[in-house]
Amino acid sequence: MDTNFCFTIPQSKVIAKYIVKGQFADSLEVKYEQTITDYKIRSIKSDGIQQRLESKITNQDLIINNNEQSILILNEQLNDRDKRLKRAKWHKIILGVASLASSAAIILK
Repeated sequence: MDTNFCFTIPQSKVIAKYIVKGQFADSLEVKYEQTITDYKIRSIKSDGIQQRLESKITNQDLIINNNEQSILILNEQLNDRDKRLKRAKWHKIILGVASLASSAAIILK
C-alpha cells in the first residue's frame, strides 16, 4: 500500500538543494528573531537608562535651586551681621566720645 519513489541522481541533487535552502532559510529566520529580541531588550534598557538620567537631571536641578536659595539666605545673614557690626562700632565710638566729654567736664569742674 505504501508507495516508494526512486529518484535519479540529478533529481536527488535538486531535492538536496531545496533541503539545504530550507535549512539555510530557517537558520536565517532564527538569527533574525534573535536580532529582533536583542533590539527589543536594548530598547527597554535604553528607555530605563533614559528615565534614570532624566530623574537624575531633575534631582540635580533641585539641588542647584536649593544651593542658590541657601546662598541667598547666607548673603542676607551676612548683610544683617555687617549692619549690626557697623551699628555697634558707631555706638562704641559715640560712647567713647561721650565718656571723654563727661571725663573732660568732670576734670574741668
